[in-house]
Amino acid sequence: MRGQWLCARKCASALSVLVMLLAASPTVDAQDVASARRDLSASDDFRLRVSAALYLGKTHSDGARADLERALTDAHPAVRSAAAAALAAYGDSLAIPALERKISQEASPSVKSQMQTSLETLKRGIGIQWPKTRYVVQLGVMKNASGIRGDEVGQVLRSATKSRAQGVAGAYVLESDDPGIFRQAAQRHIPVLALDGSVTRLLQGQANGHVTFNAQVEYTVRRVPEQTLKGTMIGGATSMGSPLSMKNTIIVAELQNQAVDGAVQSALQGADQNFAKALK
Repeated sequence: MRGQWLCARKCASALSVLVMLLAASPTVDAQDVASARRDLSASDDFRLRVSAALYLGKTHSDGARADLERALTDAHPAVRSAAAAALAAYGDSLAIPALERKISQEASPSVKSQMQTSLETLKRGIGIQWPKTRYVVQLGVMKNASGIRGDEVGQVLRSATKSRAQGVAGAYVLESDDPGIFRQAAQRHIPVLALDGSVTRLLQGQANGHVTFNAQVEYTVRRVPEQTLKGTMIGGATSMGSPLSMKNTIIVAELQNQAVDGAVQSALQGADQNFAKALK
């Protein structure tokens, strides 16, 4: 890690190179952190201060938030922007007041834009009850492979999946990628699971004088960011209506939706146990 930090110092001639540090996943070394803190507060080279800010944001080291908040008043706009970006990476919502104060005083449009982005990232995590969260569940690809009603059924699948997944104990559900939430989860050592779903069957039939719609859905569970497959969940359900109702396309669509929703409920019935297994 010491070598990585020294390399960052030597390569500080280009801001684009420095920004790459934010995407890295360094192993924290106390000596490197101390060096970064000194550079951020005392280096005459703004490029080293940028590098130090981005490094500190990614390491989540104790006390780094205060250093980064002070760097929001740095004389160079690149350092102020890096400090704002690093605070978002650091993931501590206690940095929000400092960002809100500085954004009203910031003269540079680009720095102000980064501060706003960082504020939005941090605020998204405020409503999460982290102590009660066992895992973050990201809704991935939700597709309709049944050939019936195309994207409409795909949207029903996504909506039903979100609703049912939110009821799983310990799960915080995201509808899409959210780097800010992912960073906060990583900081708290809370795993992220991606859930991809598919309606594999939606068939019309008959039973006891009624028209039936039978749906089957299948989910795969991936561990993020490794993208390793951790398991599958399959569920099915049947809805039922009268033959006369088949003349009404709205009723037909509703019966199909009910079957898909029931299949989702069936598949996610033991989701808490399946998610727990995926963490091993």
